[in-house]
Amino acid sequence: MPTVATSEPPAQPFIAPSRTHSMTHYRQLFKSTGLLGSVQVLSVLTGVVRNKVAALFIGTAGIGLVDLFSRTIDLVCNATNFGLSLSAVRRLSEVYNAEIEAQPGVSPASLPQTVAQARLIRTWVLLTALLGTLICLSFAPLISRTVAGSSAYTASFMQLSLAVGFATLTGGEIALLRALRRLKSLAQASALGALGALVVSVPCYVLFGLRGIVPVLLVTSALLFALNLRASVRLLPYRLGSFRPGYLRLGLPLIKLGTAYILAGVMTSGAEMLIRAALMDSPRGVAEIGLYAAGYTLTVSYARIIFSAMDADFFPRLSVVVNNRRAMNLAINRQINVLAVLMSPFLVLFGLALPLITRILYTADFLPILPMVLCAAPCMFFKAIYTPIAYIPLARGDSFTYMVLELAYDVLFCALVILGYSRYGLVGAGLGLSLAHLLDFFLIYVVFSRRYGYRMNRATLQRALLLLGLLLSGLGVSALPTLWLKVPLGLLVLGLLVPVVWPVLRQICKR
Repeated sequence: MPTVATSEPPAQPFIAPSRTHSMTHYRQLFKSTGLLGSVQVLSVLTGVVRNKVAALFIGTAGIGLVDLFSRTIDLVCNATNFGLSLSAVRRLSEVYNAEIEAQPGVSPASLPQTVAQARLIRTWVLLTALLGTLICLSFAPLISRTVAGSSAYTASFMQLSLAVGFATLTGGEIALLRALRRLKSLAQASALGALGALVVSVPCYVLFGLRGIVPVLLVTSALLFALNLRASVRLLPYRLGSFRPGYLRLGLPLIKLGTAYILAGVMTSGAEMLIRAALMDSPRGVAEIGLYAAGYTLTVSYARIIFSAMDADFFPRLSVVVNNRRAMNLAINRQINVLAVLMSPFLVLFGLALPLITRILYTADFLPILPMVLCAAPCMFFKAIYTPIAYIPLARGDSFTYMVLELAYDVLFCALVILGYSRYGLVGAGLGLSLAHLLDFFLIYVVFSRRYGYRMNRATLQRALLLLGLLLSGLGVSALPTLWLKVPLGLLVLGLLVPVVWPVLRQICKR
C-alpha cells in the first residue's frame, strides 16, 4: 500500500524500566481492565435478561429489527459526527497532560486551556448531533427503502432520528471523560446505563412486543447521554462557545483529523449494512438477520469485556509515548500480553459452555447459530493481538493511514463474510469473520512495522502462537457432539493453558 511521509519528532531518551516498574505497569493495565471489565460483566448480565426477554417476546425477527435499526443509527452517526469522539480525545488529552504536569493536583475546571478546548469540542459535537438528527429525519423514506427493501419502516426511522442525536452527544461526553482519564466516572455511567436499559427494555418488550423496539432505542439513548453528561459536568461544567464562523474555525483541526475517522466509520457501518442486505435476500429475511445478529453478539459483543480498558486507558497512555519507538513497542507488547492471556481461556470456556449459554441468553430457536459462533470465535483472539498495534496511527494523528487500513479491513470483512455465507450459510459467515481478522492482523503488522517501527518481541510472539494453538484445540473439542468426550478433553485444554497464562498473571498480581 502507498505510504505518506510523516514528520516524526526527535526520539526522546529511553530508560529501560526496572522489574518493579514493569510489574507496576502490568498491575495498572490489569486494574484498568478489571475496572471497566467489571462494568462490562454487569452489561453482559443485564444483557442476558434483555436477550432472553427479546427472544421470548419478539423472536428472531424482532432481534433482526433491533439489529437493523441499531446499525442504521451507527451508520448515520458515523457519517455525521466528523470523528469527534476520537479526534477530541487525542487533542484534549494533549492539552490536559501539558497543563496538569505544570499544575499537578488541580481540578480540570481550573485549567484554562482544558476548559477552552472542552467548550470548543462540545460546540462542534452539538452541531454534528443536530446535523445527524436532521439527515435521519429528512431521509427516513430513503433509508427505509434502502436497508429494509420497503417504506414500511419510514416512521420508525423518523422517530429514531432523535436516537442519532443522543448517540452523538453521548460520544462527545465520553470523549471528555476518556481524555481526562476519569475511568471510574466512565465505569459508573456505563453501569447505570446497563441497568437502565434493562429496566426500560423488559417491560416494553413484554407489553408491546415488536412495537416496543423503537421506544426502547429512544429511551436508552437518552438515558446514556444523561448519565455521561452527569459524570462529565462534575469535572467540566457544560458550556458552549460561540457559533460565529471565526470561533468555529478553531475546531477545523479537529474536523480535519476526524475526517478520516468519519470515512472509516462510514465504511465499517456500510460493510455491516451490506452484509445485512445479503441476509435480507435469504428466504428467512429479517429472521436470518436475527440469527446472524445473535451469533455476532455472542462472538464479538460479549468478548469485548476483555477490551474494556483499550479505549479508555490504553489510547491516552499510548499517545504520550508514541513518538518514542522503544517505549511504544514496550507499551504495545505489554498490552498484547494482557489481552492474549485473558482472551484465550475466556474463549475456550465460552466454546465449551456455548449450548448452555445460547439456551440461557436466547431460546432453542437460536441453536442453529452454534457452528457459526465456534467458527467465528478465533476472530476475537486475532483482535486481541492486533488491536493494541492498530492504535498507533490514532495516537500519532496519522489519519490517512488509519483510513486506508480501515478501508482494507472493511473490504476483507464484507467480501469474506458475504462469500462465506453464500457458500456455507451462517457457518461460512463465521469462517469469513475469522479469516478477515487474521488477514487484517498480517496487514497491520506489515504496514506498521515499516511505517512506525513496531516490533513484536519474541516472547510475546511465542506466547501468542501457543495460546492460539490451544484455543483452536479447545474450540475443536467444543464442537464434539458427545458430552462425555467434550468435558474431559476441554478440561485437558484448560489445564494446558494454565502454565502459559500463569506467568503473565503472576506478574500482574505479584506485589
